[in-house]
Amino acid sequence: MDDTQGSGGPQLDASYPAPPDYYKLFTDVNIQRLADMDHEEAMEDSELKFLAPPPPPKTGSYTVFGRAWQVCDQLPTLAEQNITQLYPDGPIDRVAELKRLNRSVLFEFLELVDVLIKDPSQFGACTERIRDVFVNIHHLINEYREHQAKETLKLMIQQQIDSKRQATERTLAKCKELEQTIERLKREAADTKDEISTAVASEVSQTDSAVQSSTEQHAQTQITQNGLAKILEAVQGLT
Repeated sequence: MDDTQGSGGPQLDASYPAPPDYYKLFTDVNIQRLADMDHEEAMEDSELKFLAPPPPPKTGSYTVFGRAWQVCDQLPTLAEQNITQLYPDGPIDRVAELKRLNRSVLFEFLELVDVLIKDPSQFGACTERIRDVFVNIHHLINEYREHQAKETLKLMIQQQIDSKRQATERTLAKCKELEQTIERLKREAADTKDEISTAVASEVSQTDSAVQSSTEQHAQTQITQNGLAKILEAVQGLT
C-alpha cells in the first residue's frame, strides 16, 4: 500500500484503499460536541469540521465519482464541452440540420474507409470528425428534451383525465341501470300488490257468500225442526 495514507493522502494505486485518517475523529465525544454546536462553530473547529456535513452547493458545479455536475441542471453548450459546433447559431430548422449532419456522418465514414485504405496512420482525424458530428447530432436532439418532457407530461395528464372520465361514465351508466332496476321492482311490487288485493277481496267475497249461505241453511233447518216439533206435539195430543 501507499505510505501517503498515514498523512491523509489518497491511495490511488491501491486495489482496496484504507479509509481516510479523519474517520478516527468520529467518536462519541465529538458527535456529542457536534450536537451541542451550530454549523458555523463546528466548521471552525479543527476536528468537528470533518463531522459536520458541508452546505449544499448553490452555484457552479460539484463532482460525483470523478464526474462534474452542474448545480443548475441545464444542457451545456458545445463550446463548454470543447466540441466544434457544426451548425449555425440562432434560430435554425433542426430537422434540416439533423438530416444534413446525418449525411455528414455517411460522408465522414467513407472518408475514414478511404484513409484506412491509403494511409491507416491518419485515421485519428477522421474518427475525431465523426465523433464531433455525432456529438452535434446528440446535442440537437437533447435540445428537444424540455419539449419532450412537457409533451410527455401533457400526455400523462390527458391519459389520467381520459381514465377518470371513462370511470365516471361507467359509474353514471351503472347508476342509471340501478335506477331502472329500482323502477322495475317498484312496478312489479305495485302489480303484485294489486294482484294480492284482488285475490284477498275475492277470498273475502267468497267467504262472505259461504257464511251467508250457511246462515240461510241453518235458519231453514231450524224452521224445519220447529215444524216437525209442532207436528209431533199434535200427534201426541190426538193419542
